[in-house]
Formats: sequence, structure tokens, C-alpha cells
Amino acid sequence: MKEFQSHQIARIILRVRYGIATGEEKRLFEVWIKGGKGRQALYDRIIADESLKEHLDLKSGYDRQTDYGKLQSDILRSLTKRNRQKRVKHYFLWCGSAAAVLILASMLLFKYMKDAPVEMYPKKLEIAQVLPASATVQDKVVLVLADGEKVGMTKIEQDSLRVGTAMVMGREEKLVYASDRERADSVTSEKLEMNKVITTTGGFYSLVLSDGTRVWLNSESELEFPVFFGRDERVVKLKGEAFFEVTSDAARPFIVQTSGVRTRVLGTSFNIKAYTNESDVTTTLFTGKVDVASLADTTDKVMLSPGRQAYWNQQTGKLSVSEANLDNVIAWKEGMFVFNKENIEVVTRQIERWYGVKFIYEAEGKRDCTFNGYFSKDETLKSILDAFTFTGGPEFKIDGNVVYVKDKS
Repeated sequence: MKEFQSHQIARIILRVRYGIATGEEKRLFEVWIKGGKGRQALYDRIIADESLKEHLDLKSGYDRQTDYGKLQSDILRSLTKRNRQKRVKHYFLWCGSAAAVLILASMLLFKYMKDAPVEMYPKKLEIAQVLPASATVQDKVVLVLADGEKVGMTKIEQDSLRVGTAMVMGREEKLVYASDRERADSVTSEKLEMNKVITTTGGFYSLVLSDGTRVWLNSESELEFPVFFGRDERVVKLKGEAFFEVTSDAARPFIVQTSGVRTRVLGTSFNIKAYTNESDVTTTLFTGKVDVASLADTTDKVMLSPGRQAYWNQQTGKLSVSEANLDNVIAWKEGMFVFNKENIEVVTRQIERWYGVKFIYEAEGKRDCTFNGYFSKDETLKSILDAFTFTGGPEFKIDGNVVYVKDKS
């Protein structure tokens, strides 16, 4: 049997533990747990976690109030950490024909966060960091309100803080919008109140939209969305990269618009990468179904099944589909860089977005280098660049916010 992807078994583990697994899911769980040494012990450790036990004790069963996506992500983090610890000693980085073993100690931070409905938080708190539209907010994550006012998000130290209809959970670095379907049904698309979350270099943020859809936003990204979606289609606009867990609503399809591409779903989980300095807009499906179409011609579309990804070339406007490595696609959400035979220019663009540097190539012959490997985003920039050099890559000289790529001396 084909080896399970980590995200698949994470979902099955949670459904088995809640007692809502189907017969097929129970069978797959048995196959997985008997298929590798130490898996029973790993499952026992996951289930014994105090935060997960608290969720299970508080809830009589699996219901809408349970943050299923959060719990699944926590389990996935445990699984992928174990997999990386097993593989990292055998992982290679290479540049051209040179290869060497890289051993890195990647420390992942595990943090289970208690979630609660917005209504459970005090309503008397007022926002303290709101600045006028003309102001510049020095923050890695900024919320832009409908009137143009800006709110710096990561410097909020309170447990919770209200901004309009949303609640900022400061310590958890999350934004949650109140749900009001009755009010939403009365709002037309022309009267939507729009908000925007912007992450800058090194920024990362998660939010829950008014329909319950959960979004994780990567660095140098921007998501524009309605405070309430209204009675028509649920449309958001994305620049950069985000992972979505969409709440199912057959009457109101969820649509993500990016540079030249429209992704349409009812209820599913998927990742979209749409940076302007990348050649492709990439949509990767984890669960459910989505259709991906060109905005210029919505009849030119492809339907994705789980484990597949669509590429829309920003130069040619052509759509194509291929298999995806889901663990690699979601690595950014789990605090990791994953390079799989990636060209050095692709690698350095990812590093630029996280560390806030600019690479300048003085070693033109090194542009054909490719790299493989796993790195925690907690690693210093220097340690990652040193690893690249050690395994046959070029030398790097860091000068403030500029990194020069040089031939080895």
C-alpha cells in the first residue's frame, strides 16, 4: 500500500479519537499503526497530551465549536517532527555535482493553544494600536480596517482585544471574526465591509473569517476579505501564500482570487502560492475538490482531487496539473523551509521573504545550483547559508540586509 501522507493520518487519528471515523478510516488507521515501529507509542503520546485531553473532556462530541483544524495541525506537527528527526541524518544538499551529508539540529516549537468562541471574551476591551490610514505601522502583521485605519497585530500583549466585530487573541497571534449569518444574509456584494491582513518580511498570522473558514498567511502576503460575506459568493483576494480550511456552505461557494487565477470551492482545505516574483500561481488541494480557472477565461479550468496541484504560468497564462508532495507544500505553515531539488534562485527568494534580505549574485555560474534539505525557520540566516556553502554551494557574504553570492575563494 502507498505510504500515507502525514496530513492524511493526522486527520484519521483525530477522527478515530473522537469516535467519528468511518469503517474505511478505521481500517486505514490499523494499517498505519501496525506498519511501522514506534507508531503505537507515538499515537499514545499524541492522545495523552493535556491540551487534546481537555478538548475531549469539554466536548461531548465532535461539534462546530471544536477547533478541528487546529487540533489536526497540532497532530500533523507531531507527526512531521518525528519524520524529520528520522530523516534529517540521511538528507543531502547539493550544488551541481558536489554532495555532502548535512546534519542539522532543527528545533520545532510545539504549542497547543486553547480556543474559545468570540462570545466568551470580554466585550468592553477597546483597541489601543489603531493608527490613521496615512500612518506607517512598524509591525510584521498589519490589519487594515474598512476606513483605512491600520492596526499592528503582533505587538498586542493582551490575551484578547476587540477590533470592530473581530477579536484579536494577542498571545495566540490570531484574529477571529464574529459569526452572524442572519446579518450576512441581508448584505449584498455591493455593501460588503472589507478588511485586509498584510504580513511583511518574516511575518506569519492566522485568522478565522466570519463563516468559520480558517486561514494561515505566510510572510510577504496579503488577504482582503469581507467582515461579513453576505448572501452571495464568499470572495477573498490573495497576494502571496495562504493555507485555507474552508467551512462548507453549498449555497455560497468560496472563491479565492489571485493574480490571474480563480479558485472555487464549497468546503475543503488547500494551499495557494501566488507571489508576484514567482513564475507560477500554484494551488494545491489537501481535502475535498476545487476548480481552478483563469480569470481572463473561466471556461479554461481544471478540477483538482486531493494530492494534486494546479500551475498557472503568469507569463503564458497556461494551466497544468501534477502530483504534489503535501508535506513539503505545508512545511511553511509548520515553521520549516523544505527544499526539494530547488534551484538556488527559488531557494533565495524564500529566504528573502523570511529574513528580510536581498541576494545579489556575483557568482553567475552558481545560478544552476540545486539544493535539498529541511531547515527550521528558527535557524539563523548565517547557519543556513553556511550549510549551503559546506555542501558544495557558493560562498555568501552578509552585509546588513544584502547577501552577496560569490564564488568560493
